[in-house]
Amino acid sequence: MKIDKSNNLSERLHLVVAQETDFIHAQLRELGLNNQQARLLKYVSEHPGTIQKDVAEYLNRQNATVTNMLKLMTKRGYILRKIPADNERQKQIFLEPKGKELLGSINATFAALEKEIESAVPKKEQAAFIRNLERITKKLEP
Repeated sequence: MKIDKSNNLSERLHLVVAQETDFIHAQLRELGLNNQQARLLKYVSEHPGTIQKDVAEYLNRQNATVTNMLKLMTKRGYILRKIPADNERQKQIFLEPKGKELLGSINATFAALEKEIESAVPKKEQAAFIRNLERITKKLEP
């Protein structure tokens, strides 16, 4: 039995997220990265010296998950974790040159995704669309 999802908002959001993930994975596959790893590198490039807690919050992932991701990205030579002299409890995260090399492709991937999404929503409706997404985000926050 086929379910009509046309008026079911949560199913529509789920479908959009799945399509976004597929789009990004197709673009990033050749780099050997997944969506979360690419977003992590992009975030660290925009916030050099960030800490794990901030990365976890940005990615909406648990600390243990981010710990494993950081270990892998360090092992691959994409990031460097430094212990600052003034706070030995929190390691700062920086991009290594190998991680910086990927940024052009990562940024191009997310720019292409943005272009696809923007082309689907008429310019005059985009502000309202964003407001609606913000309301949904706020309502679903724990």
